[in-house]
Amino acid sequence: MPAGPTVHDTIDEFLEAVEEGTARDRYGRPFTRETARDLGWYLRGHVGESLGAMSVDDVRRRDVEALVYELAGTGLSHRRLRALTKSVRALFDYADERGLVRTNPAERVAMPEEGEHQQPPGRPPRRLDSAPDRSLADHAISLALRVATLGFVLTALIYLGESL
Repeated sequence: MPAGPTVHDTIDEFLEAVEEGTARDRYGRPFTRETARDLGWYLRGHVGESLGAMSVDDVRRRDVEALVYELAGTGLSHRRLRALTKSVRALFDYADERGLVRTNPAERVAMPEEGEHQQPPGRPPRRLDSAPDRSLADHAISLALRVATLGFVLTALIYLGESL
C-alpha cells in the first residue's frame, strides 16, 4: 500500500484544481482550456496507467524516464513526449506546493533521440533517499533568489518604461 496519496489521487485533485482555476502554471498563470484538456489526456492516460498506483512521493526521475522511453518505443512523437513530460512536471509542481513530495521527479528528464527506445546506460538513476535532503534554509534561499530576481526584472522594466 502506498504511504501517502497515490499518483491517481493527486492527478484527480490536480485536474480538479485546474478546472476550478485554482492550480497555476510555473509562472503563476491559470491553465488554459486547451492545456487543461492536454493535462487530462496525458495524466489520466499514460501517466495514470503507468504510475497511478504508486505513492506520489515514491515516484523518481527514473520512473518518469522509463515511461518516456517506453512511449518513444511505441512511436509517440517527440512533440507528444515533451508535452507528456511538461504535464508530469506540472502535476509534481502542484504536489510540491502541497508538501506531498520533496522534489519534482520530472525535472531534467532525459528525452530520447529520434529512434532511441532504451534509456542510455551512462548514469545510474539516483534515488531521492541517497540525495541530501533540502532543508528549510535551502527552500528559503531559493525563494529569496526568486524574489530578488523578480524585483530586478520589475525595476528594469520600470526604468525602461520611464526612459521611453
